[in-house]
Amino acid sequence: MDTDAAPPTNCERAEWVHDRPEIWAVVAMHLGLVGAWRLMLVCRAARAGAKEFLATLPGSSCAGGVGNEGGSESDLQQLDLATLRWEAMPSPLLACTYRACCAVRGALVVFSGGASGNELFSSVEMLSKGEGPFKALSPLSRATSRMRLPSR
Repeated sequence: MDTDAAPPTNCERAEWVHDRPEIWAVVAMHLGLVGAWRLMLVCRAARAGAKEFLATLPGSSCAGGVGNEGGSESDLQQLDLATLRWEAMPSPLLACTYRACCAVRGALVVFSGGASGNELFSSVEMLSKGEGPFKALSPLSRATSRMRLPSR
């Protein structure tokens, strides 16, 4: 080891950090979602590090809805937090409105919903990451009359 070498200057240290996306990914993790998006404006390495962190977050999903003609839709989309773009996902088996869904152990579970005429469904479907289409699970025990669908 050369003992006569001068220690790195502050500018050299800053350049070393500036060029390492892995450091920016850790910074983004501590700043959270909004902070990571703000980091993207700092430099290329910060942008790469922030995207690396954002890619680890689960996206937000949007399921079903009412179509232009008033019928039920079976579309399912997920928001990619690294690009802020909606991506199509496999469609659920049953098209309906007013669904409830949640993530359970890396899988997306979609619960029942309704159709026109206040008809209620008791279906449960699951989409496991990387395993293809939805799978039907055991239905809910019953859809009660207290579960009223909003009027259109």
